[in-house]
Amino acid sequence: MDMSGYGLVRSTQAAYGNCCSASGCSNKRKSGHRYCDQHKYKLLYRGDAEQQKISLKTVNFARKAVEMLISDNRNNPSWGELMDCIYRNWVSSERYVNAELNSHLGGKPSDRRVRRGLIICYDIFNNLGLEKTFITYCAWQYLHDWNPRLFVTDESFRFQLIKSLRNQAKSYHTQDLDKKTGVPRTYSSPLYMKERETAWMILMGIFGTVGMQLHKQLERRAEKLRSNKDRISNAIKQIE
Repeated sequence: MDMSGYGLVRSTQAAYGNCCSASGCSNKRKSGHRYCDQHKYKLLYRGDAEQQKISLKTVNFARKAVEMLISDNRNNPSWGELMDCIYRNWVSSERYVNAELNSHLGGKPSDRRVRRGLIICYDIFNNLGLEKTFITYCAWQYLHDWNPRLFVTDESFRFQLIKSLRNQAKSYHTQDLDKKTGVPRTYSSPLYMKERETAWMILMGIFGTVGMQLHKQLERRAEKLRSNKDRISNAIKQIE
């Protein structure tokens, strides 16, 4: 009889009891885990068991604010200097990722989750590009600074940011593909901690906290977008 998992089950039982550990949840805890099925799903797919879903509409609104900021500063020399610095970071990080992946292919021992994080970055570099990555990265940092309550923890913020970039870059693992149709299922696939942290460290090294540093400028563009939306809504009501 295989008793390899028995100690884990007993220790989890002693630590967490019979009920889910999420605040306010009385559902039965999943065997060997501190959460029920619902909150375990949120942990794997949102970065925290109590993280609420952030709508695509909210993210796209933040992206539009970043796009407006870029458009307004195309001819600004200071903006050009900022983007030149980011570009140099981008190139050096891309070289690092390529070198690491090549060394793993050459037989260097590696953690598969760390390697998967490097592959996510590789796909971001090659499939998404600098400007689109910059827009999404700054959009999520703006949301974090604009309303920190959107995110339960800093870990869930990083999770949402990296998962968003991963999905945009179509960084599909073979396990994310439907075996019959070959259609990717990335939007329903988890992002594991080591994958997230590996990708986060590399992207943080490229962009830093630029989205938060530009918060005031982004907020002015966001307010302009809100005002335009209100004016359009009022115009529609008058026509009706």
